[in-house]
Amino acid sequence: MALELLARGPVHPALPRAGRFGQSRGSPANLPVRLFALPPTGPPGRAYERRSAAAAVRCGENPGRVLKTCKNCKTQFDPSLNHPTACRFHTAHFGGETKRKFESVYTGGTMNTPDSGKVFQYWHCCGSEDPFDAGCTAAPHCSYDD
Repeated sequence: MALELLARGPVHPALPRAGRFGQSRGSPANLPVRLFALPPTGPPGRAYERRSAAAAVRCGENPGRVLKTCKNCKTQFDPSLNHPTACRFHTAHFGGETKRKFESVYTGGTMNTPDSGKVFQYWHCCGSEDPFDAGCTAAPHCSYDD
């Protein structure tokens, strides 16, 4: 099903109309626009089902296999393939702190400490500065169902 409309510029009276700003009749603003309606997804004649977030995900290649979501790394895994080092995650959050503007004069600090006022971000569990680091802890996957 296709609808054909002739785009003639904005219709709101406060907006500029086609023909202004050097546009002629052959400009792209006056060319026909074709809109296509996409068919609804799902089997015909069947109401759409709403599934809960806790529903298991089934693999397309093997319908009997069920994937679960890991609480630690937030990825989907097959419980039959889980092993003691399958999951890698960080035990603390990724955040930062501001380097102090100046150190105490009693410890020899001055007002022009290098990198003062900058925010340094790192994983608080291991000190890694890479936000996409794989993780410092290895453990088996743990699902929300466990």
